[in-house]
Amino acid sequence: DSSDTKTVGLQPIQGKHTTLYRATDDGYKFCHHPNLAVFKNHLYCMWSNGLVHEDHPGQRILYSRTSDGAMWTDPAVLAEDKDGTGVCVSSGFYVAGESLIAYYTTTGGSNFHADTALMARMSSDGRTWDGPRRIASGFFIEGPHQLNRDRLLLAGEHVGNARRTKRMQLLYSDAKDGLTGWQEASIEPTELETFGYTEPSYFKQRDGPIVATLRNYSGALYATASHDQGRSWSPPVRTNFLDSTARTSAGNLPDGTAYLVNNPMPKQFDRSVLTIALSKDGVTFDRAFLLRNEPTHRRHDGKSKLDGWQYPHALAWKGSLFVAYSINKEDIAITRIVPIP
Repeated sequence: DSSDTKTVGLQPIQGKHTTLYRATDDGYKFCHHPNLAVFKNHLYCMWSNGLVHEDHPGQRILYSRTSDGAMWTDPAVLAEDKDGTGVCVSSGFYVAGESLIAYYTTTGGSNFHADTALMARMSSDGRTWDGPRRIASGFFIEGPHQLNRDRLLLAGEHVGNARRTKRMQLLYSDAKDGLTGWQEASIEPTELETFGYTEPSYFKQRDGPIVATLRNYSGALYATASHDQGRSWSPPVRTNFLDSTARTSAGNLPDGTAYLVNNPMPKQFDRSVLTIALSKDGVTFDRAFLLRNEPTHRRHDGKSKLDGWQYPHALAWKGSLFVAYSINKEDIAITRIVPIP
């Protein structure tokens, strides 16, 4: 019920909330783009952490980890520009054998600058990291997804001159290292003006294709499907799934159930309500619950700051579904849902 701006007609789901970072007057005041991963019996969360404004010089990457889902380590710096003039944007993790790969985007003065690129650092213990290496051109806020034993999918935004005719960038690789072999998949968006940031996220339909959700300006999610493990994608089409123009987190639970976490509000950039929707077949999402909808207001003003529960990333671990999100683009929190509905 989109007319109900408090609950959108949904009941709350049982969950435990934990704050990983809270902005203070004397510290960094911007947090966004959280990403989760499991590595060697620990759950990791990384996020972008800026001085005041979003994606401004001095923005770095912080991360924290937990062995039990309850007690988290103090945030530590994972990546930063040494001279303080660059911008680092959290772009997720991938586990390659005995190594954890952490990705982040460095921008060339603006997010869609031609020099904007995905970088990576590796660790064998989740605490010490090797030097950064360049992976691909583009702007990314999420790491690779494992489609099957042999293929990875990585998605973000085209940058530079490519944005004249393209928006979403979908890459695939059959290399298992998470670093090499990236090739561009084919996709032809027919309505370029509808898309700014597309921020693709994925789930698999039961006995069907891979589906990517796409952020856009229409008031509802767009979707595209691949029947060949990410090599090619159908023209994006508008769905009936409301979205306020924000990041969505999609995926599959261990039993194959598809989930979709987003801000299903009719007003653009209204992120006051965060929900989760579920589908047994990945076609019809017939169950949905409130994750967060308490009133929340930013304490620190800054460029592009917005109130609300936003930019979720979800991951199933130890019989629970963990959903990380930013609060007002200044705090980072996680909701642990157990049991998974």
